[in-house]
This record gives sequence, C-alpha cells and structure tokens, in this order.
Amino acid sequence: MKSSADDIICAVVDALEQRASARGETVRALGSVRALVANDEAEIAVDYLINTVNSFRLALRQGEYDRLVSAAVRLDYADCLTDLDRQVLVPDDEDE
Repeated sequence: MKSSADDIICAVVDALEQRASARGETVRALGSVRALVANDEAEIAVDYLINTVNSFRLALRQGEYDRLVSAAVRLDYADCLTDLDRQVLVPDDEDE
C-alpha cells in the first residue's frame, strides 16, 4: 500500500511541475516533496506538498486532490489535508 501512496504523491508533483513549467515557473520545493517520498517520508511529503501548493498558489485540480486524499488515507495521515487553501482547488477541466 505504501508504494502506491508514494506513486500518487509523485504523480501529483509531476503534474504540478508540468503546469508550473508551462507558465515558465520553477518551484524547487516540489523537488523536495519528491525527495521526502524517496526517503520514506511520505507523510511529511503530503504535508509539505500542501504547504507548497498554498505558498506558491499552485492550482490543484480536483482529481489530484482526490488522489492525495486517497494517499493520505492509506498513510493514515489525512488530517494534514485540512490545511489546503480551498482557493487553490480548481475543477479538473479548468485551465489555469
């Protein structure tokens, strides 16, 4: 179960990096999230990812959020998702 949570977190990070890159932005903190996952710190990675999304005002699509919820539940760490600023949450079909 843990590896699939890791995969989910990394997939969301990939999507956020791609959208940031398309806008000409580099968000190095997303690399730190990936490093946390690689170092078996997925719970901290989820928390750090939410803080990064909030701090950099990265649009998080509803489907990505739903997958993060799934990963956080698998990690028994869903409480950290309550810190997400709902203004960064966008529908799946919305372009940023």
